[in-house]
Amino acid sequence: MNNAHKEQQAVTLRKEGMSIDFIVQATGLTDYKVKMLTKGIAKVKPINTPFDKSVERVFSLAVRQHGVRDYELRDILHEEYDSKWDTSTGRYVSNYDKDTIKRVREKVRIRAAQEDCNVLFTPDWIDEGAPTAGREFLEAAAKDLMSRTDSYANQYMERHATRWTEDSEEADLAQRKQHYAARRHLLKLAVKGYGMEPLAVLLERSLVLTDLLEGAPDAPMTSGKGDWYGETPDYYPEPSRNDPFLDHVESQGWLKEVEDRFV
Repeated sequence: MNNAHKEQQAVTLRKEGMSIDFIVQATGLTDYKVKMLTKGIAKVKPINTPFDKSVERVFSLAVRQHGVRDYELRDILHEEYDSKWDTSTGRYVSNYDKDTIKRVREKVRIRAAQEDCNVLFTPDWIDEGAPTAGREFLEAAAKDLMSRTDSYANQYMERHATRWTEDSEEADLAQRKQHYAARRHLLKLAVKGYGMEPLAVLLERSLVLTDLLEGAPDAPMTSGKGDWYGETPDYYPEPSRNDPFLDHVESQGWLKEVEDRFV
């Protein structure tokens, strides 16, 4: 790519709202050269792509006093980029990814800088009416939860420590490893998403293993498909509802998780 083409590319990227650092990396031109080429350039790119439409919609919410909440941003991307039904998992899969979210946020921040205004990307847990009090409550609750977790892990070791009759470095090492593993297993059981393995698979695998260790030869073996109650279907027909985003949310278990907390 010759210098003339690089310079034209720098101008085009700047018109699209890309940052100076991004243009420098994309073209290989110097920081000074890019700034000279793009000085005074205003955004002129039409809003006609899912990315542009998403940026426009997200920006209009992000400039609010309390900013744009995470679910609002993802809802916009889900609508603009659309989704497709995955018959193997039985859920809608959005056509955007983490990189799309990152680029939209960057573009919104660039536009805010150009228009000399502030934008906020607000996590869903924030209480707009009392943000500090809400944050402090959750931080205190987390500290209490971790204290309780440590307490349960210590109680477990008091009752179930491996090689407790031995007095050796090897036994001490085995117990330290057991304490660490017990604490992690407890968190995997209690906190959804803490481990990579689905809870149903973890429970089934643990049951099979402990039954075998107890000497139960007829213990059922896990299917390996992560279905606690039976075989996982190979094909899920697409539902007939007209709200793919709601289907996607329900398939993730988010609504059920919220309902459980208030029952």
